Amino acid sequence: MKKLQKAFETSVNICFVSDEKYAKPLCTSLYSLLYNRDKTRNYDILILQDDIPGEAQEQIHALGKDEPGVSIRFINMRERKKFFPETANAYYTAAINYRLYLFDEMFANYEKMLYFDCDMIFLDDVSKLYDTHLGEKEVAAVRAEDLRVLSQTRRAIFLDGMPYNVDNYRSDGLKMQYAEDYFNSGVLLLNLQKARQHITMSQVYELLTGHKYMFSDQDVLNMLFDGKVLPLDFSWNYTTFVAGHLQSGNIHSQTLYADLQRDKPAIIHYVGKRKPWSTGEILREQYEKYYNIMENKI
Repeated sequence: MKKLQKAFETSVNICFVSDEKYAKPLCTSLYSLLYNRDKTRNYDILILQDDIPGEAQEQIHALGKDEPGVSIRFINMRERKKFFPETANAYYTAAINYRLYLFDEMFANYEKMLYFDCDMIFLDDVSKLYDTHLGEKEVAAVRAEDLRVLSQTRRAIFLDGMPYNVDNYRSDGLKMQYAEDYFNSGVLLLNLQKARQHITMSQVYELLTGHKYMFSDQDVLNMLFDGKVLPLDFSWNYTTFVAGHLQSGNIHSQTLYADLQRDKPAIIHYVGKRKPWSTGEILREQYEKYYNIMENKI
């Protein structure tokens, strides 16, 4: 695949990964991002996919129509799908593995990139996150704070079928030297220029297929960036898992996550199987707000 050309000379570069199942949620997510953007800046948005129907693509393209400084492009990754064997499982869609191609030469013209999952709503301008100074680090991300419960309860998680506590899963299983920086990969600010100096696609394939991980490519990303992570404030990846514990009424849960209470999160991440477009969910009203604005506009 040829190197992708940037849509603008200077822009906020953004990557999503989606499939047909997540096309509608992606549309709502992307609408909220554009709704809260800085309209004085350019936004170069890439969507990696292999099966989103033409009609759904047209609906998403329409979000950027007549919007100065907004480019939305679908990148067909079908030819790359065969390189990810069935052992490379994924926790919400197999297409998620396509984000690992950000280290490929096809993205060589991009020095810096924001990556976002599509099961989220944006309540602030992501250019603020894009402008974060990484220094010598190569990725900025929010720590996977949901793992606190697993650490407290000592519930087993598995690597190649062997049980681990979440703490030694990271240190002994994944061989991470900086296990405390293990991050949720739904929001990433990547210095691709630096990362490409030591990350190769052959290395990515080897890690992804060498073991059966609990968290699939999230584990791979954490291994690749071990020691190179700038932790972000939880407001940039405010998960409904943590919000649920804070609203549970359980004093132990509330105490465990008290320091993560955020009255004005920048990004709400609807983690887990319960999604706001299909079932009741914590903070569902924020998803419905942007969905309704978008539908009324259309």
